[in-house]
Amino acid sequence: MKYILFYAILIMASCQSKSEETTARDSSRYPNDDAPLAWLMREMFEDMEEMKTSVEKGEQIKSYVEKHQELLTLRGTEPHKSQQVSFQMMGNGYLESLKTLEASSEPEELLSNYQTLVNSCLACHTNYCPGPIKRIKKLEGVKN
Repeated sequence: MKYILFYAILIMASCQSKSEETTARDSSRYPNDDAPLAWLMREMFEDMEEMKTSVEKGEQIKSYVEKHQELLTLRGTEPHKSQQVSFQMMGNGYLESLKTLEASSEPEELLSNYQTLVNSCLACHTNYCPGPIKRIKKLEGVKN
């Protein structure tokens, strides 16, 4: 009985340390893990990749506004920055650009409005969080 209890504790400790290692690895890749806004921004990047593919095909994009509007309310890595009026204005500008893109139907219109959306990301990140700029620039250069 003692041996079973000992092995059960050993297995539980082993599982817990693996979980901690995984978290540590994720934290090293994403140092701002704890900020809900940082997580949303990563999802927004993935959504933008989907949008880019749709624009390249000349297809109307699906709606992302409801999901992306959370950027105005989520806590950022440095919460005081996301509460600034200029951040809120840039966030609203992004959402308006997204609505315009979602309403686009012609290939030229999609391309132009998509580029406006990417530019709004770059403008905000230039002011608030320059780390992802290199990654955001990968969204440019739509092939048609």
